[in-house]
Amino acid sequence: MNNSIMNRDDESAWGAGRTPAATDATAAAAAAAARADAIDWTRETFASALTWIANAHATREAVVHGETRLTFAQLAQRIRAFARGLMSLGVAPGENVALWMSDSTEWLIARWAVPLVGAVLVPVNTRFRDSDVAYVLGQSEATTLIVQERGGGSSARGVRYFDILAQLDPEWTAQRRGAWQCERMPALRRVIGLPTERTLPGGMENFHAIEAHGKSCLNDGALERRFAQVKPDDVAQILYTSGTTSFPKGAMVRHGALLANNHYAAQCLRLTSQDRYLSCVPLFTATGTFYTLAMALSGAAMVIADQFSPQTFCECVERERITVSFFVDTIVQDLKAFPDIGKYDLSSLRTGTGAPLPTASFEWVSHTLNVPELVSAYGMSETSNAVVRTRWDDPYEKRARTNGRPVRGVKVRITDIETGKTLPAGSVGQICVSGYVVMKGYYRMPEEDRKAIDADGWLLTGDLGELDDDGYLTYRGRVKEMIKPGGFNVATQEIEVFLKTYPGVRQAVVVGVPDARLGEVGYAYIERQDGADISPFALQQYCREHIASYKVPRYVEFVDAWPLTGSQKIRKLELRDRAIRNLTPDGDAPPHTGADAGAHA
Repeated sequence: MNNSIMNRDDESAWGAGRTPAATDATAAAAAAAARADAIDWTRETFASALTWIANAHATREAVVHGETRLTFAQLAQRIRAFARGLMSLGVAPGENVALWMSDSTEWLIARWAVPLVGAVLVPVNTRFRDSDVAYVLGQSEATTLIVQERGGGSSARGVRYFDILAQLDPEWTAQRRGAWQCERMPALRRVIGLPTERTLPGGMENFHAIEAHGKSCLNDGALERRFAQVKPDDVAQILYTSGTTSFPKGAMVRHGALLANNHYAAQCLRLTSQDRYLSCVPLFTATGTFYTLAMALSGAAMVIADQFSPQTFCECVERERITVSFFVDTIVQDLKAFPDIGKYDLSSLRTGTGAPLPTASFEWVSHTLNVPELVSAYGMSETSNAVVRTRWDDPYEKRARTNGRPVRGVKVRITDIETGKTLPAGSVGQICVSGYVVMKGYYRMPEEDRKAIDADGWLLTGDLGELDDDGYLTYRGRVKEMIKPGGFNVATQEIEVFLKTYPGVRQAVVVGVPDARLGEVGYAYIERQDGADISPFALQQYCREHIASYKVPRYVEFVDAWPLTGSQKIRKLELRDRAIRNLTPDGDAPPHTGADAGAHA
């Protein structure tokens, strides 16, 4: 393993944050963290990382799922066995292997084993159905599919995957092992099944049988010879974007980038082998796949819950003494509304991170839930996790109100949307990123590559942001979600965040609609909190009193539910189309229109 020291620039005091306490366990955890900090993870692969983790944290608990509890040594042994089994099936370096399973120990084993042998992991959304799955497996040219019979996690309660597979290929039970032929997924040759209720059909390999066979072959040296063929710059994973405005694109991310960026995430959270992480987001997501690495590299235990609910969260934190979790605003709102939250001992919680949270939600988690070292971040599938982060010891105001400074080895700049010129601090423009974290490209989409990455290697994120004088970034929404009333550029997220400060507003989404005079104005969709009585006029008046007139939504419509993607993101394009239809002469009854809302530029 390459143990060269990373260039820490102005961050030489990272180790100082891990002050050893009196206990031997704390001192050992701090020592292991310091050894991890001394490794240049950009030069490593999943194979070398697993070897280091298994040696450094052998006896520490690695994963908890139901009745299953494995140490890192035990988990590494199972990963190696399954990896060797994949080799026996003929899985070669560079092949794409799709993983379509709900959260489980087996998911985690496959997540590591696939890149271990030089193949490329393609996580598949467990909410997908036949059309979605056919697209991802077809576009990715996956040669192997790892699938369970029936779902059981938070993202797939009761879903029968084999039945969906039958929709894709009515002759699936007659397929031959290693020689699958399916018109909708032409590259597919092998299907590995994880049975729960019934016997696997003859053409499907058994997950546990592959693991058992691999275990019997571990001493033949073949796995180590394969490890030597895999390089840090090889693609380890293809992550498909959510596709809110187009077909999903598969971002190709590398071994070294994944390891280095997620080790940095562990540093920002001050993680050690004494931490315990509760996974609240599906593992197939970019976040899910990333934080499996951050936890393993720090020796932290990962606790997998079958499904998220406020009660399950509280029970798990209390029982497992969880110290770190992932928070998105949906989770925060559910926890805030849980009437029994005060009955549980949640005092073990120390830190966490998540998608950019509204300031009010960040404050609630920090102060009411009492998570003192909560941090923020901003990133995407295309960058192997975050490109900016706040650290556990950053000033509270920076952690609560910004997304952080660039991660080590990464540059971030803000550019004018139309000219591409770099903008000064305090200006809102497109976030552009360069450095080792930038993806290799989109799988089989060269035109999309040229749109996303310029000639100098800068990734044009399509996101809006603003850098302050201290170099901290604040995310302001999507470029395509920019509206331009009367010639003024306005990020819809800015309006959405403000609307959620009005009493009784649970969620707000703003889209742009055409206007004869101003060119474009805002159309706000509002979800009210239970029992809230909100007057559209009062809401618009509140806006007029506190924000620029051109930012005030011209229209307000109340909704009870949102159109969502498979990754549970709101489909803004669908909402915009609906708004435009509402405003046509033969459309539905128009929403409330403020007399002068947004009328003055």
